[in-house]
Amino acid sequence: MELHGVIPPVPRVAIVGSRTLSARVATAVEQLVAGARLAGFAVVSGGAIGVDACAHRACLGAGVPTLAVLPLGPDRPYPAHHQPLFEAIAGAKASGVLFHQPRGTRPARGMFASRNRAVVDHASHVIVADARARSGSLQTGRLALRRGKTLAVLTGSAGAGTLLEAGAHALGHPDTRDLRERVRRWLLGVHVEGHLEAWPEHLQPLRVHAMRHGGRIELRRMDVPERAISLLLEAELRSLVAETSPGVYVLLPGGIGENTAGTVS
Repeated sequence: MELHGVIPPVPRVAIVGSRTLSARVATAVEQLVAGARLAGFAVVSGGAIGVDACAHRACLGAGVPTLAVLPLGPDRPYPAHHQPLFEAIAGAKASGVLFHQPRGTRPARGMFASRNRAVVDHASHVIVADARARSGSLQTGRLALRRGKTLAVLTGSAGAGTLLEAGAHALGHPDTRDLRERVRRWLLGVHVEGHLEAWPEHLQPLRVHAMRHGGRIELRRMDVPERAISLLLEAELRSLVAETSPGVYVLLPGGIGENTAGTVS
């Protein structure tokens, strides 16, 4: 390994995700970094296109120490067109670029998996911002759980439900308004009674239905699925539920509340 710059101080959180980056996920990643700054965390990522580069750039803009872990040696910075980004990281305060392989190493199968292990190993907490089905970011999330790291995900992507069922914490949907504060509280381990967004009256039937069915909501069991879809979309935006598989939703931690008003058939 070769380090350009320095390893950021602890605590550190890894932010990883898809190489395909939508505008709303990019905005959410900026909020994740803002929450890390408020909690006093540095950010680790893999320097790749998409979520990784977005996280690094947000760190540079916000003055958050960041570490980019790259899959090859310094003679083969990958991806090559991110060289200006890597130089900016190496020159930033309390930040660095860690080349996971020695000079002369040629691209090989497994180099990304090895890099992802290093990303996880350099952080105490891991956030998966966007996980496609059978993606590298999904595997990184699973790896974090196996290594005993604290894992959180943004809901809404194909792989998020898989990680939630495996034990990840749900930070909320990318469009969640208070995402920065949620990240700060999660990183600091702050327990909040109830939920940041209360269940409004018109969504109470969903909550009651879920409580009657082991915390799950299945569209096929609803009397009027078309109406339920719009309500579930709103509940997901409020981070009250998360879709774990097509048509199946679960209540998120803290989203149950005490009010049991409302009925469903």
